[in-house]
Amino acid sequence: MTKNEQRFTDQLGRKVEPTFPPRRIVSLVPSITETLFDFGLGEFVVGRTRYCIHPKERVDNVTVVGGTKKIVKDRLIKLQPDLVLANKEENTKEDIEWVSEHFPVWISDVVDVKSALAMIESIGALTDRKEEAEKMSRDIQTSFNNLHQGVSKPTCVYLIWKDPF
Repeated sequence: MTKNEQRFTDQLGRKVEPTFPPRRIVSLVPSITETLFDFGLGEFVVGRTRYCIHPKERVDNVTVVGGTKKIVKDRLIKLQPDLVLANKEENTKEDIEWVSEHFPVWISDVVDVKSALAMIESIGALTDRKEEAEKMSRDIQTSFNNLHQGVSKPTCVYLIWKDPF
């Protein structure tokens, strides 16, 4: 490992050794793309999927490398990313295995609030935005802690796709 490389562990327990801090990032996950921009990393986001549409005024200039389920490999190769961010549920195993042969890939696996906060903090560490990530994580945790104040029982249920139900 060189001076500019650090070792990280993704949410699947895989070791990832990107150039640190990464300056050419491709996000294959819409929520992660938005998080990168929230961290102030917009200038380093060089690739995204066609579903990564926020923040609208900023992502329009970022190269589209396909969809979440089908990566256009030659577009990704041309970008020569230092880091690719993916998600276990969002991206296909075949695509991620191929990308992993060519570039460092960090994979998220969010199943609850705790793992979502861990993802945010891990991406902050991975991209040298630890302070921004910790603040976002604290703000989200505070919001969840205050969610039921003044409410005797939940008034709605929000279901999200999973394996699909």
